[in-house]
Amino acid sequence: MEFMSDMLSGADSGKPSLFEIVAQHKMSDLIEPALRHLTSVYAHRYPRQLVRILNWHEEAYAAVMLLVERHYLRAYGGSFAEHFYGTKRVRTRKIRGDSSLTRGDVWGSLALLVGLPLAKARLDQYYEKVSGGDAARLLGSAFAQTEQSEYQSPDAGDASGFRRRLVSWMLGLKRLFKLYYPHANFIYHAATALYYVAYMFDRTNYNSPWLHILGLQVRRLSAADYRAMNERGAATSDLAAPANGSPIRAVRNMVAYLLAGGLDFLKVLLPLSIFFYRFLEWWHRSDFHKKVQMLPPPKPPMPLKPHPDGLAVPEDQALCPMCKEPRTNPAAAPSGYVFCYPCIFNHVSDKRTCPVTLAEAHASDIRKLYSES
Repeated sequence: MEFMSDMLSGADSGKPSLFEIVAQHKMSDLIEPALRHLTSVYAHRYPRQLVRILNWHEEAYAAVMLLVERHYLRAYGGSFAEHFYGTKRVRTRKIRGDSSLTRGDVWGSLALLVGLPLAKARLDQYYEKVSGGDAARLLGSAFAQTEQSEYQSPDAGDASGFRRRLVSWMLGLKRLFKLYYPHANFIYHAATALYYVAYMFDRTNYNSPWLHILGLQVRRLSAADYRAMNERGAATSDLAAPANGSPIRAVRNMVAYLLAGGLDFLKVLLPLSIFFYRFLEWWHRSDFHKKVQMLPPPKPPMPLKPHPDGLAVPEDQALCPMCKEPRTNPAAAPSGYVFCYPCIFNHVSDKRTCPVTLAEAHASDIRKLYSES
């Protein structure tokens, strides 16, 4: 206990825990597949408008996130996920005592947040293509892409020496990529894991090797940071300019205001979307949803009236209308009237009608009745 108290007393309150860092990264990793699923659902309904966006989803997502991340880095000093969890990025080497991000830091962070995941996704897809994917790993190299067919043209025999050298060079690069990319991918993930472990045990203040290269650290937002945000008010866009009475300038400033306000609203829209999704999930699993969708039982049909030419119904409901005796082994005809089972079965088998209403009936439609007594 004394050891734990010493640890807590000497802890850096501004340093986020590893769980906060992992939560930020997980949040960033989950937004892209969620948007992909949403786009694919609507692409089936509106294929002409959305199928191209779905085919180039990674690039479209990167363009949107470039706009979003740049806004949050400039306005709040951190990415969208970092600001959502109450953290920011600061420079390790302060400039005139100021640790705020410079323009170079913003663009370096954008390359890390947007460019690196896009390049990694495309490299993973290309490796799956040239290696044959899971089928090649499980069933052998017969499923891998053939190298000659990809670069061979119909006039390959008549190709010039330069083209043959170019094809040979491309095939060599492809072999090198196929051979060494798994090792590079392992190094990429191993470096991230090692920095996580070192960060957890306070061996470094950088939670990733890329931030270490950029010279940036992730810190919690302090009370002074929140006060500065409140005093500054809503963030503005680069499009905004001082008003000079020009209608074009007024429209430009309005677009800039709406753009900045929309990007700021994302930090409110995200928790609202999560709450709404969880509410829908609870609603569809609850009994309330089943009760709302449950239809009321239909009203029973009107009973058929006895036909003038049919048998009369005795006043005593316990008697069979055919034998005028107390019912034994009661059974109901399709018309709803109850008889002795032998009486109604023999009559329906012979006449194919109800003896009371003269309505059409079949022996398979007779239902026996049982009572607890």
